[in-house]
Amino acid sequence: MEEPLPLPPIENWWPYLSVSARHEVRGAPDRDLSRHVRAEIERALGIRVPLRAHLTSDDQRFVDFDINASG
Repeated sequence: MEEPLPLPPIENWWPYLSVSARHEVRGAPDRDLSRHVRAEIERALGIRVPLRAHLTSDDQRFVDFDINASG
């Protein structure tokens, strides 16, 4: 079985995600990202995001911090 691939640093793309994409990422932090979320990251960074891209544990901590800081 293939290992999921990590993403570019979350600090580079998280601010550019739509609200719906952020909710999707928050709702499934341990799954591969959907086509919709990958497309938003690709538009933000101008690079291709692998099909099996997922959040790292550091990315998950970043998202948790963002949730707590925002709310």
